[in-house]
Amino acid sequence: MRIDFCVPVYNEEAIFSANAERIWQFLSGQKRDYEWNLVFIVNGSSQSFEKQVQTFADSGHLGARCFIIPQGGKGRAIKAYFNASQADMLVYMDIDLAVDLEALSRLIEPILHDEADLVFGSRMLPSSSINRSWLRESSSRAYIRYSRLLLKHHYTDLQCGFKAIKTSVWHQLSPFIKNDDWFFDTELIYHAQKQGFRLKEIPVDWSENRYSGRHSKINMLSDGWRFFIETLALRRRG
Repeated sequence: MRIDFCVPVYNEEAIFSANAERIWQFLSGQKRDYEWNLVFIVNGSSQSFEKQVQTFADSGHLGARCFIIPQGGKGRAIKAYFNASQADMLVYMDIDLAVDLEALSRLIEPILHDEADLVFGSRMLPSSSINRSWLRESSSRAYIRYSRLLLKHHYTDLQCGFKAIKTSVWHQLSPFIKNDDWFFDTELIYHAQKQGFRLKEIPVDWSENRYSGRHSKINMLSDGWRFFIETLALRRRG
């Protein structure tokens, strides 16, 4: 079993080196019965940032990889690498490490034990812990209610950037996932549910500013409105 732990990154000069080191140290210290790679998917970024990521991968961090695509977009970046990967399981997380890395074992174990095909973190389960602004929290809860109504799902959090999937399942879902940006997460869960795969939510400890003052790149107004439009469009095309 080989797992690719993927981190899409876009011009994250300020936080990359420290957080990349945290992830690598965490993975290196785990007792495991699988092989792993840590893949930084650089998308639409400056040459200086690409060099920063490549330098990290080349500087004695065994298992670290740099995968570069010229176009930007979180969904586009993840799809590009997932389609090329030879691993058995694919995991992605955000470079800001808003989710506590201790949740990684809970994320991958259901797939390792063949109990699920897609596992994803939730900030909204009763046992989850969350630290972020009231406005973002309220917007997320409103989006979940709206998406449940339109997409007929029962999950508590579609957009948490902390997910694991069997590679074989990814290849079956990939042709149906059209979004190249943030809505990618919702499409992934929607189509996995629609095609009858086994989905599992896990609680996570989420903090927007765990290690830095970096703020989310999602614009509450423009991106929030786009999410509502994309959800309606997804419902219509099925």
